[in-house]
Amino acid sequence: MIIPFTEFMIKIVSNRLSALMLGIALLASCSGNGNADLPRATGPEDLKGHSVGCLGGSICDLQFESFAPGAVKQIYNSESDLLASLDNRKADFLVMDSVFVVGIDKEEHPIEAAYSLSSLSGDVGVAFRKTDTGLCRQFNEFLAQIKADGTHAAIADRWMTDNVKISEMPEIETYTDGEPLEVGLMAGLPFCFIKDGAWVGFEAEMMTRFAAYLHRPIQIETYEFSSLMAGLKTGVIDVWCSFITINEERSREVLFSDPYFFSAVTMFQKADSAVEELPFYVRICRSFNNNLLVENRWKMIVDGLWETVIISILALIFGTLLGGVICLLRMSKNGFLSGFAKVYIEILRGVPMLVFLMVMFYVVLASSGMSGRWVAVISFAINFSAYVSEIFRTGISSVDKGQTEAGLAMGFTRVGTFVNFILPQSLKNILPVFKNEAISLIKGTSIVGYVAIQDLTKMSDIIRSRTFDAFFPLIIISIIYFILAWLFGKVLDSLGKKIA
Repeated sequence: MIIPFTEFMIKIVSNRLSALMLGIALLASCSGNGNADLPRATGPEDLKGHSVGCLGGSICDLQFESFAPGAVKQIYNSESDLLASLDNRKADFLVMDSVFVVGIDKEEHPIEAAYSLSSLSGDVGVAFRKTDTGLCRQFNEFLAQIKADGTHAAIADRWMTDNVKISEMPEIETYTDGEPLEVGLMAGLPFCFIKDGAWVGFEAEMMTRFAAYLHRPIQIETYEFSSLMAGLKTGVIDVWCSFITINEERSREVLFSDPYFFSAVTMFQKADSAVEELPFYVRICRSFNNNLLVENRWKMIVDGLWETVIISILALIFGTLLGGVICLLRMSKNGFLSGFAKVYIEILRGVPMLVFLMVMFYVVLASSGMSGRWVAVISFAINFSAYVSEIFRTGISSVDKGQTEAGLAMGFTRVGTFVNFILPQSLKNILPVFKNEAISLIKGTSIVGYVAIQDLTKMSDIIRSRTFDAFFPLIIISIIYFILAWLFGKVLDSLGKKIA
């Protein structure tokens, strides 16, 4: 009872405060100035020398030179990042489908169409593996059915309008028994976004209905657009549905369904209109309300934080234990064992963590059926062990060999000598460096969103794709990561003092 009441009071106080500040700001503030110096374009010839933002892996990215000769390409991973680049003049123009501007607050993010790109426009389909002809045929039958009975049009009317943020997901029969249909989507309005803790949107509803048509439970996983192809081809997901334009090049790699939509690619530019600049504190209150309180989005941050903590703690424990084993092998007098450990360490220290994580997820453990969380734990533990083993080896080597000789002379075994003499002395040298590596691991887990894990960073991206607020969610998670690192550092510092 206490928690719901607290949430209710926070909402009331925040809403009243925001309304009061907004009213004062509207009375006191003056109109902003126009943007007379904004670059304008009416065709490809006007793009030369200008920066143009596009979504990585999209048809716009793949055929950039054909429609923007002489322009500077800037690749982004989400529509919210694209919009932020235009707002902040990082990009002069954006190229994307016109439907992606549905739901954008044009007053906060003034954007307008410059001209259409018919050469890039085309049919949009769902992608399947080449071997999944039966599943593709079932989807085509399902699509023909919902087009014939008007369901498809109703889904489009529900989500493809500026009312997308207030639209409600209808009741759809779901199944819990059987093999789940693994669907890979990209989070973003109006196709797939979280509302009240559930995935909603055009593609989310369509694929939920398709799973019900198959009498199978559905498992929605969100990826970066550029990662979805790898997820499909390695069997991590069964269906790739993220507004993919059908073309000949892609058709050689995947099996496309019949079209379920038409992509109207458009070049966008910043609108040449006066935008009223509200005071800083009013914008902060707005951002706090939109990103945390509306639809209880703070719960998404809490869920993401829990995922980050679990992955970090388990990776630290397993990585430390494995690092101890690798250290023993590295210090072994057996040339083969020592050589193996040395190669192990050099390889893992030389491969970027993001690349290693994606190789483990999409290749090594792709067919294991293991959840993304456990793949991340194993990947980070293996990577962490390479660094920890060298930390252990350096700390142990720093203890004078005479200590070992003295222990043996007193009748201790080698193991007893290590436990009672060497380890306690080496820990004071190990802990400061170990703390730094452990904190780096905690911060490094921010990349697990690339393998469909909804950690702290991924949740902030999902919120940004919903609110189009480029900064506030990032500031919040930056503070949370800082607190996590600070708390863990304090724990290890306290342990070090006790050991000293």
